[in-house]
Amino acid sequence: MEESDNIIIEKRSLAEQVYMYLCNSISNGKLKYGDTINTKRLAEELHISMMPVREALKRLEMDGIVEIKPRSVCLLRTPTKEAIMDAIAAREMLEIYSVRSMYASIDVARLDVLREIIDKMKAAIAEDPINLRKYIKYDWQFHKELCNLSGNQFISKFYKELNIRLNMDYMYDIGIKPNVSQTFKDHIDLVEALAAHSPTAVEIIEKHLRISRQNILNGRFFSVQDAAG
Repeated sequence: MEESDNIIIEKRSLAEQVYMYLCNSISNGKLKYGDTINTKRLAEELHISMMPVREALKRLEMDGIVEIKPRSVCLLRTPTKEAIMDAIAAREMLEIYSVRSMYASIDVARLDVLREIIDKMKAAIAEDPINLRKYIKYDWQFHKELCNLSGNQFISKFYKELNIRLNMDYMYDIGIKPNVSQTFKDHIDLVEALAAHSPTAVEIIEKHLRISRQNILNGRFFSVQDAAG
């Protein structure tokens, strides 16, 4: 019995690894909404059996992220307007809470991870033409690490799961292009405010997220849906 239980735990652990692999692939833009996932090909790519792959995809289906189709194929669902708005609202709550909870007491040395990402964003901006895709990738990393700095394991977990639905690359595709110079300055100002333990850090993140929301609402995706409605 004990041996059987151990085998089950190992299988679940492998399925969890596949689940997180797929979550990360969606979040970083390797997989996009509308793409298909071939179950057999994924198992071969990861050098594992079909069972943990099926379990991971079944979990994503229960989350409403994929639709399992015949012949070992899955389709990544395109989110609805309502789902996107819910994700944006949840993102705002998590990030604003994170900044509000840490600005007064955060160890300044812990902000180095954000400064390193800012340096990468600066390099992306310096490319000619500007590498917007790379900049957006680092933007997503910045906000993920911002939530990690809160020290709250549930916020980190929820934010990571949230971005499976939000998919930053996709969100910027459906919204208007961000004002890179302004968003870049927001990141710098936010880190400086956190380093100074200033409450203005909360105002900066609130403004930053408000503009991000407006960029999405002004995009073609929402315009088309509003016209159709």
